[in-house]
Amino acid sequence: MLLAVDIGNTNICIGVLEGDRVRFTTRMVTRPRCTADEYTAELKFLLRRIGVTPTEAEGVIVCSVVPGLTRPLAEACKRLSGRDAMLVSVDLDTGLTMDVDAPERVGQDRIADAAAAAARYPLPCMTVDMGTATTYNVIGAGSVFLGGFIVPGVQTSLRAISSGTAQLPPIAPEPPAELIGKNTVDCLNNGAMFGTAAMLDGLAARVEAHLGQPLTVVATGGLAPYIMPCCTREVHYDADLLFHGLALLYQRNRQR
Repeated sequence: MLLAVDIGNTNICIGVLEGDRVRFTTRMVTRPRCTADEYTAELKFLLRRIGVTPTEAEGVIVCSVVPGLTRPLAEACKRLSGRDAMLVSVDLDTGLTMDVDAPERVGQDRIADAAAAAARYPLPCMTVDMGTATTYNVIGAGSVFLGGFIVPGVQTSLRAISSGTAQLPPIAPEPPAELIGKNTVDCLNNGAMFGTAAMLDGLAARVEAHLGQPLTVVATGGLAPYIMPCCTREVHYDADLLFHGLALLYQRNRQR
């Protein structure tokens, strides 16, 4: 059993894996000022609720885009499991060749997504992870990480437009019933849904033309099932892409 922790800007996701199979997932809110003591208590409660005994874990791996929480969460995992956490970085054997300006500055979540995509899908491939930010990774033939794109996430954009205007209300995104919005709420929602889908389609088309090869597109993240039906091209959905990547990284580096 592998305990995998993904520290994001909005939520901290915990996965319990057997090999490449995700058995359980749970999450807690990201609170940047929490201590290792606080996260130990919360993590212990969540794992107990889903019936997981952390001391049975053969290993722990932590992926973080919130540097200030990496050590507290790693310490919390060690207290509960008795094992030091493997921290995701480009210094690990990722199976990727990094063809970018500063590999050490690539987000750990992007590394995990790209490693999983290179191992699980035909290349070249573009991953789309729809979180607080929407991150696109392009992996070329031979598992070369070519870079990608980063744009504000759907909910981040909706919060920004609501807080920055006098008459546009906050909304929760949902699958659109039709293309053209007939009221303010639908206009906001459809703009976010179809706008994100159009950006995905457009970026994929441009990358495909740039590479001169058919491109596999893989989407992950909670809003991906809402966006995919709005797309005009085939998009594969992989809800656990990042956790598959963490399992792969752990297996490739467990003896190091």
